[in-house]
Amino acid sequence: MARDFDEKRDFIRMCLECPMTFSRAGESPVFTAAAKDLSGGGLGFVTAEAVRLGELLEVRVAPQQAVVPPLAAEVEVVRVDALASGDYDVGVAIRRFA
Repeated sequence: MARDFDEKRDFIRMCLECPMTFSRAGESPVFTAAAKDLSGGGLGFVTAEAVRLGELLEVRVAPQQAVVPPLAAEVEVVRVDALASGDYDVGVAIRRFA
């Protein structure tokens, strides 16, 4: 399928801008984050908690708009960028839905 815009990903991104939580797989501390965007294969968010590439996380996103269902999934960290604010811009790939 040809696309006339710069986004050449397998799935189109949907902007979210809503609160979310995550934990390291199998661990109990829960951290907060701000979900930025969601696609069929991944999620982008910003958090104060440092995460590592390849790390498995359990995420929960409850969008504030009723038209978007909640998301619970196991994800793998595929990108981490440190921001000037001290936070981290994180990209994850969805491995399985919970």
